[in-house]
Amino acid sequence: MSIIGAEDEDFENDLTDVVDDQCPCFNNIDQLKDRPAHLLVFMQHVILQFDPAPLLCYLHADLFKTLSTKETKKHFVEFNNTFLDKGAVNRTRPDLLSDETQRRYAHEVQALQAAEVAKQLEDFKQKRMMGMTPNEAELIDVESHYPTDRIPMEMKEKSVAENLLDKMSETHQSIFTAVAFYMKHLGVKTRAVDSKKSRGGFFRRQLVKVSFHHLCRRITHAAFILFEGPVLAAEGPGQSPTSPSPQLEEMEPGLLELEQDPPNWRELASPEALSSLGKKETKRQEVINELFATEHAHVRMLSVLQMIFSKPLEREGLLTANELAAIFPNLDEIIDMHHNFYENLKKLRLDDGFIVKSISTTMLNRFGGTEGEWFQKLTARFCSHQSWALDQIKSRQKKEARFNAFIQEAESRPQCRRLQLKDIIPIEMQRLTKYPLLLENIAKNTDNPTEKERIHQSAECCRKILNHVNEEVKLMENLLTLKDYQRRLDTSGLKPSNELYTEYKSIDLTQKKMLYEGPVTWRVTKEKAIDVQCVLLGDLLVLLQKQDDKMVLKCQSKSNIAMQEGKQMLSPIIKLDSVFLREVATDRKAFYVIFTWDSGAQIYELVAQSVGERKIWLIIGWIVIGIVCVHSWTEVIKTAVDDLKKSGAPMRLTLPPGSGGAPFSPSAYVSACATACIYSLPAKVHPSPNI
Repeated sequence: MSIIGAEDEDFENDLTDVVDDQCPCFNNIDQLKDRPAHLLVFMQHVILQFDPAPLLCYLHADLFKTLSTKETKKHFVEFNNTFLDKGAVNRTRPDLLSDETQRRYAHEVQALQAAEVAKQLEDFKQKRMMGMTPNEAELIDVESHYPTDRIPMEMKEKSVAENLLDKMSETHQSIFTAVAFYMKHLGVKTRAVDSKKSRGGFFRRQLVKVSFHHLCRRITHAAFILFEGPVLAAEGPGQSPTSPSPQLEEMEPGLLELEQDPPNWRELASPEALSSLGKKETKRQEVINELFATEHAHVRMLSVLQMIFSKPLEREGLLTANELAAIFPNLDEIIDMHHNFYENLKKLRLDDGFIVKSISTTMLNRFGGTEGEWFQKLTARFCSHQSWALDQIKSRQKKEARFNAFIQEAESRPQCRRLQLKDIIPIEMQRLTKYPLLLENIAKNTDNPTEKERIHQSAECCRKILNHVNEEVKLMENLLTLKDYQRRLDTSGLKPSNELYTEYKSIDLTQKKMLYEGPVTWRVTKEKAIDVQCVLLGDLLVLLQKQDDKMVLKCQSKSNIAMQEGKQMLSPIIKLDSVFLREVATDRKAFYVIFTWDSGAQIYELVAQSVGERKIWLIIGWIVIGIVCVHSWTEVIKTAVDDLKKSGAPMRLTLPPGSGGAPFSPSAYVSACATACIYSLPAKVHPSPNI
């Protein structure tokens, strides 16, 4: 449930007070611009929700305050090429202006962005209060840090910022380059940036004509009347850079209405009704409005997926109907579901005079009962295919020039709002994570007990849907991983003399259920360590060794002299029905996998990537081993009972393989199970092996 996010403890307080208490640096951009981690989190929100150009333009213009004369001239050319239309310069090259003029011009352009940046920052503060902003865990990591001489707060902030910046490297290259350039000024390094790629042009968009006369009058340089052209994010009556302005005549009819953002409830409700609302009810209406507005935006983006990508791909013959059904499964039905939900929310607003009295029935009808089950089924199928869909699209773009050209042209359409297809496909999964939080915040500000309880029920239905979808997504991702491993699998390293060779030389990993995987180091001896991919399946632990493009199953010997006997070799496949785990006392990242069989035992020493990773391996490993053992016991008991029915003799049970094989009476079964459960915990849980 961590992907939903924690509910804000201070939701009862004023919006401004809550956000200010969280971090004062979000009060204004001047406080924020020197805090790299906090600024990156805000930038990520802006990139996802708005046009990022005003913010980036503001920050790049701010750099001129600290640059030398030489640096100013160089940066001004980049600033002009990135944020201004090339047609804006028609008489004199911008690099021929004096550095003082360049600075003052940048200052005036920056001033034009201030109002829009402030609006975006206010939106971020409100969304963060509701837990709807990205990378909150990273902010908490910074804000909870206790500074020391070794790790001062500034170092902690930069360290977190570097990780955030690397995570942003998948953003459109022009945006990322602009972000990384400013972060470099703050001392934040990144391995991902390539400043030579795709710099200018991405941010240019005609809004209004702003002549340099206007700026010159304000900076008293009338002699430099040089510019006459469109400026990004400049002043424009009735035009907000936050809201892209696609050419409506080119848009599909289905997108025309959705392209216009719905008005806020405060603008539509009567003044008398607004004045009658208490503080708590006002907050309730704000969250309901947020639910409505974000559902509108979601339906619009799903329609973009359908009208800009899916249907044209079929119309152009680039993908068949079957291929589209696999890449965008149930897209039409999902759009219908969300559109109907949006229309129901719209009707609620209209019927109640834009101050919604009761919302629980609409919520339960959407997320509960048979409708909720159908919603769960469709969204699970769509979301579980998203990783595969992204791989397919990426592969086709590399192989087919015509397909790649179509995708690039479609992504450049204004309806995409600067998002790429890889950003749009996951939106359904992202939307599912928002519903429980929104509903809980509505319930938190609802006084009517019945209404409150029904909204809680709706939130619980949403969580069940989300958990189911999460599980389906994980299963599909695991299956895709196993298919990739199976495609690259090489079993030639299994020794024919090993008893597992016959059983596993033709193993099909895709027929297993993968539960966990990760890189570990296999310490065969003190002198011999091998990096392997450790894959935990439903009944096996598999150690795959990467060699070029292959995943090799290879037996290892603890002796320098190759031994022919299988018992002297360590198999890369370990059966879990005769395994137990132990921590390595001398290494906090290592653990033992002890594999027992009739003639003895083999000990595998595996080293995880971190202490935390070792804990995960031990916890998941013990759970899986416990399940396997329970299954083995069930089979033993079933066999014994069947034999008893046939013979009528006193029943004696034989332990499963690896447990010693000694027979015992059914009356001892409960005691044995209790002991097995205790020993299925990590060693530090119980005080001694004699418990």
